[in-house]
Amino acid sequence: MDSSVLDYMYSLMREGIKLDLDVTREFNRMLGDPDKSFQSVHIAGSNGKGSTSAFVYNILQNSARTGIYTSPHLVDFNERILSGREYIPDSYIEHFINEYRGTIDNLKEKNRNPTFFELTTVMAFKYFQETGCKYSSVEVGLGGRLDSTNIITPMVSVITQVGYEHAMKLGCSLTSISFEKGGIIKRGVPVVLGDNKPEVYATVRRIAESRDSPLKCTWKDARAEDFNVSVDGVKFRLNTDSREYRISSALPGLFQKNNIICSVLAIESSGESLSRTRIEKGIANTLWPGRMQVISKDPLIMMDSSHNPPAAHSLVSSYRAISQREPLLLVGMLSDKDVDSYLRILRGLSGRIVFTTPEEPERAIPPAEMYSMYAGLFREARVIEDPVSAYEQCISSGSDVLVTGSMYLLGKIMKEKGMKVKFFNKE
Repeated sequence: MDSSVLDYMYSLMREGIKLDLDVTREFNRMLGDPDKSFQSVHIAGSNGKGSTSAFVYNILQNSARTGIYTSPHLVDFNERILSGREYIPDSYIEHFINEYRGTIDNLKEKNRNPTFFELTTVMAFKYFQETGCKYSSVEVGLGGRLDSTNIITPMVSVITQVGYEHAMKLGCSLTSISFEKGGIIKRGVPVVLGDNKPEVYATVRRIAESRDSPLKCTWKDARAEDFNVSVDGVKFRLNTDSREYRISSALPGLFQKNNIICSVLAIESSGESLSRTRIEKGIANTLWPGRMQVISKDPLIMMDSSHNPPAAHSLVSSYRAISQREPLLLVGMLSDKDVDSYLRILRGLSGRIVFTTPEEPERAIPPAEMYSMYAGLFREARVIEDPVSAYEQCISSGSDVLVTGSMYLLGKIMKEKGMKVKFFNKE
């Protein structure tokens, strides 16, 4: 891709985050409201929304051409937008920016130009329209109520898990954060909730009732039995009010059970008629890069993009469920994360750690600084600043290795080692 195009797009990040949907709506109208040309499932949550978006995408793709819009990317920007089984091509991105750059620059004069995320959101919707998508799986970027994706009226809304990440922007209580996530609920549109914490449930239920939106909950409206988790993924029987499913997923992790149930209830609530076989096949075909992604089974080399305390708890319990061996941790983190809590949780999995550098210059914590502050938490700790060198040294040790802490760390290693980013494993 022409580097000047990406440079221009990323320059719009300096515009910050505009907690205001008017700019996105205005830009979307200029392009003919492309979001109205397809049906959507809208997915919010602090954790689990990415995997759930991928499950929904793969299920719907078994019925008709489907798009998926997620963020951030691991290696290349194009990963954020897929239509059918294809990433958005460089040529389309370049054409889109060249076509609308003048409009964006004119809007800058009134401070009404789209930011990076607002631009990419509308670009995704336009791409879905022009490639003939019938459906789309749309992941919320931040929060929900004022996220740029919230211009859509979906056929169903999903809220996975709610935690304290981005509390400075969304509020410092689960009630306030749940209110922001619940902002994606539209009048009369069904909603699925995957979090049974009392504050979350009460807040989402209140919003759903006020908007006459039927509410389904993973712990009340579905029953999972014979659950089995291994390095090869998860298997279980799932019963809903509509059907019994035989679930088999290549994604390991105890937490994937809830994400799968969210996606199944979403499809059942959407009003679309998909067979049990198509739903099961979509789940079986789903991959979610960077979330307990197994690179090697013996020794076990795994990459996981968890970077907040709830995700760390899920990672530790899930890792223990598939392996009793202590991995060597390779960790790089960003300064805007709860590093102290994250590492204290992670040390419950291993006492051996290597600190390295995520590829995010503005927010990456220098590994030497990490060492000085947190080495005492671990039995063995050292610093290898270059992430690729750190990865190579870790895997050459013969130990099981877990790479975690930041998507920017995983992305750098995957790019340099030529690892492919895939959302599905077969047709």
